Amino acid sequence: MNFFEIRDRFADNLCDFLREKDENALQKLDAVIKAILYGKAEAPEKVREELLSEFPLLTEDKGFILFDLSQVDPFTEIYLKEKAKRYENFLKGLGDFEPVGEDIEKNVLMAKELFRAGLFFEVHEILEHVWMVEFGSVREFLQALIQLGAACYHLENYNEKGYRQLLENALELLQRYSGVLYGIDIAELRSKIKMALEGRFDATKLL
Repeated sequence: MNFFEIRDRFADNLCDFLREKDENALQKLDAVIKAILYGKAEAPEKVREELLSEFPLLTEDKGFILFDLSQVDPFTEIYLKEKAKRYENFLKGLGDFEPVGEDIEKNVLMAKELFRAGLFFEVHEILEHVWMVEFGSVREFLQALIQLGAACYHLENYNEKGYRQLLENALELLQRYSGVLYGIDIAELRSKIKMALEGRFDATKLL
């Protein structure tokens, strides 16, 4: 199981939970997070069986789920522990919430929370789902937010060229919008993006 497969599996389970409040997805996430951070995790038998079939890096011992970090390289191990901690903090702070479903406003508000939690790839994943079926006036706005998430993901992975290109794309996509849209002040956001491109603003604080 490579880095990208692990990243995608995390994001898929989180987004399934946020969209539909899928408790099975939450249980799987919780077990993997605990196994990575604390060495082992309890989970219902059905969840254990699903995880063992989906996650080759997981093993089982006496009813506990274990994560075999010996199978990953040092970079991936660091990534996994940081990702698991961010997921844990995000879920703890989430509290009760309405599933976002296909509602654009709910998805945008949730994307802001993901962004603030440093879950930038997940911003891309949650919004792409609604962007793909939205052909109205907010399509390019959604695309701009997706690109902001992707830009910060590239920034964290030391891809300066990709980071700058995506910020520039987002800035261009926002040109047609003004005022406040789904709680986001467009003029303020554009100003922050420009400052980020000039190195005068932390892009991870854009939303």
